[in-house]
Parts: sequence; C-alpha cells; structure tokens
Amino acid sequence: MKTKLTVALLTLCLWMSAAQNPIAKLGKKLKAESFELTVFNNQTYFPFVGMGNIVRSKYHPGLSFGYSHNLKEKKKRTLYLDYRVGVFNHRFIQTGVQLYSNIGYRFELPRTFFVATEFGLGYLHSIKQQTTFEADADGSYKKVANWGRPQLMTGIGIKLGKQVSIKEKDVRIYLNYQPWFQLPFIKSYVPLMPNNSLHLGFDFILK
Repeated sequence: MKTKLTVALLTLCLWMSAAQNPIAKLGKKLKAESFELTVFNNQTYFPFVGMGNIVRSKYHPGLSFGYSHNLKEKKKRTLYLDYRVGVFNHRFIQTGVQLYSNIGYRFELPRTFFVATEFGLGYLHSIKQQTTFEADADGSYKKVANWGRPQLMTGIGIKLGKQVSIKEKDVRIYLNYQPWFQLPFIKSYVPLMPNNSLHLGFDFILK
C-alpha cells in the first residue's frame, strides 16, 4: 500500500510540474509559484498540549489542495501567501470543508532543508455526523435535513521540510503541524473548538 502511494505521488508530482499540462497553464494565469497537495490527520485537542495524540489516536483523514504566491523574496527568505481548499472527516463529530488562506514566512536551511511559519484565516463549513430529529405538530419525529453550518477557522502552521529534485523538477516535501480553532462550535458550552492537524505536504514548484 505504501509503495503504491509513493508511486502515485511521484507520478502526480511529475505531471503537475510538466510545462504543458493544464495545471501548469493554470498556475501561470494565477501567477502561482507552486501548487500544494497535502494529506493530513485531524484531532480535537488543545494546541501543542494534544500534539502527541495526532500519531497515537485514531486517524481522522483529510485532504487539501491549493496554490502559493510569493509576495517578497530575499536571499534564503520568502514571504508568501497561499490559498487552500480542504476537506476532512472526524468520525462521530463532523465533516469539515475548509476554504482559507495562509500568510507565511519561509527560511532556507543548509542542504535544501527549510522551515516556515504561517498564520491562517478562512471559512469552515461544518457538517455534523449526528442525525437530528424534531417533533412536528402531530407529535411525530422527523429527520432534520443536515446541510451543515458556516463557521470561522483560524490558526497557525509550523513547517519543516526539504526541497528535492525529481527528474529535474523541484518539489518541497514537508510536515506541517497546524493547530487551529473553529468558532462558534456550540455556543452554550464549547464556543471555541480546538483542532490539531498534521499534514504531509507536497509543493510542486512551477517556476
């Protein structure tokens, strides 16, 4: 399974980096420096305090995709802005659809390693996993349609990764620890829901 996943990701990497594919052409129109793809695990624990539960607890899968645009570049330092759409499924609690942006600062380290910090803000559409019923005028219970509800999400990201070349195409591979909050969750007793996400990310550099 791991071998198949590795092959699939490498194939995707080469395809997204190719100059003539539709994704690369879209990147030029957007003035994107890179396209990003991450797979992640999401847990509802307090930031940093619950960090270990990301690897010890059950897996609540997520996937995100977006692109990054450089705002300012200096030697070994880059200020950038990215735009992301993501989805995750936290069993028994919610399915979340994310639409958000990060402003980040990346520092290049020796041997093409890098570290980055980010601040993010955006929209979360939360669809709860529980089925809800309500009584009608006759006293019968009917299932309530669950279209989800709009919420705000905000948080930070801490990245550590390495830039590699695959058949002359540059790719950043990284881990991103992302503590974030959604609000309001349940106004009466949990107005602010803490989350922790750990992303395995791939930055397909276009330039």
